[in-house]
Amino acid sequence: THRLGSLAYGSVMVLLLMVMLAACAQQPVAPPQVTSHVVRFPDFATPPAGQRFIVLPLADQAQSAEFNQYRREIEQRLMGQGMIGVADQADADLLVTLSYAIGVHIETEVIEEYGLLSYGQTFSSTDVRYNVVTGFYESYPTTEYIPPVHGVTGYHTETNSIYDRSLALRIFDLERSSGDDLYPAYEGTVQSSGATPSFAGVSACLFDALFQNFLTPGTQDVAILASSCVR
Repeated sequence: THRLGSLAYGSVMVLLLMVMLAACAQQPVAPPQVTSHVVRFPDFATPPAGQRFIVLPLADQAQSAEFNQYRREIEQRLMGQGMIGVADQADADLLVTLSYAIGVHIETEVIEEYGLLSYGQTFSSTDVRYNVVTGFYESYPTTEYIPPVHGVTGYHTETNSIYDRSLALRIFDLERSSGDDLYPAYEGTVQSSGATPSFAGVSACLFDALFQNFLTPGTQDVAILASSCVR
């Protein structure tokens, strides 16, 4: 009975080990993505395709090379929506502004530590069986191996810096505006968090997320492959 119990235990452990190895082999590592939460409020009187626009800097962006880079990228995407970029505000139907920011917070994560819980063991035993040919009871030695068991052996904490990136794109309809009272025809905001420590590093990812369904109102969570937009 002891031998049968040991064999059953050993068989179960081998089966569990095989299942764990198979599960690990069947789970490919997903490529890194930049995930963003997008909110859009379109309020155009008519579809914006064909309308002329100009992207203007806010007060703290007037002498910024960083803003000039983003402005060119936004202009390309707006023209991809059928709008027409102009160089003079007097020729524009729409006035576009872009604000962006980055912050940081600290996250602490509890990590499981895996290791050896028990060593592999070899058991030897002897069975006594009756040999019908010789008419004698004879000894038969047997050996059983139980593999080592691995599992959670402890825990430790890891502290990571998480960078919070955000942008807001606003479009004002000059025809519906009155003096300095600009009429908001569109507002789109994007929020994203991750390990990239600069807005420039993921700016294209956030722009792509906003323009994925540019004129669709409401909220959307967008995941974009980091390899296609992180710089």
